[in-house]
Amino acid sequence: MIPLLPKFLKEQETLTGASKGTAYHRLLELLDFTKERDEAILAKEIASYQTEGYLTEDMGACIFAKDILGFFETPIAKRAQQAAEQNLLFKEQPFVLGVDAKDVYGVAGGEEILLVQGIIDVYFEEDGELVVLDYKTDRVSRESELRERYHAQLDYYAKALEQLTGKTVKEKLIYSFALQRTIEV
Repeated sequence: MIPLLPKFLKEQETLTGASKGTAYHRLLELLDFTKERDEAILAKEIASYQTEGYLTEDMGACIFAKDILGFFETPIAKRAQQAAEQNLLFKEQPFVLGVDAKDVYGVAGGEEILLVQGIIDVYFEEDGELVVLDYKTDRVSRESELRERYHAQLDYYAKALEQLTGKTVKEKLIYSFALQRTIEV
């Protein structure tokens, strides 16, 4: 049984970690990677997205400017910016991928194909090859936690992109907002 919450109780809910991740992802989807920004410019962009209905008030309130600005100072963000300037940056790419069931479950079980679907946060082309970047807001203390948790996800992203584009994925990366660094997977 799932209890129904009255509207006044729903409005009092705070953003969870997953919701914070959604807010960060949404903002990064909306932001123009070719623009330089400081805290004041970012605050105006967030306010504008809230006014236009692209971000809720709660989403805007949970975004820390230092996190976003810190990301844009990283080498991977600079590379993504260069790709964006050449129209080679792609955000929020949905995909559906057929995967052999034995590859997922590790046991032989016939010829069954499973459909894996997802959305790739961002990828870009660089020197004729692709770089996949996934944003994570998980609270972790070690890079290895993110690698262990998400390596299969990024493998699927790479496989899907290679099938969709015919290009090789040369790097699979995670940007951790908690650790404030890029992690190779």
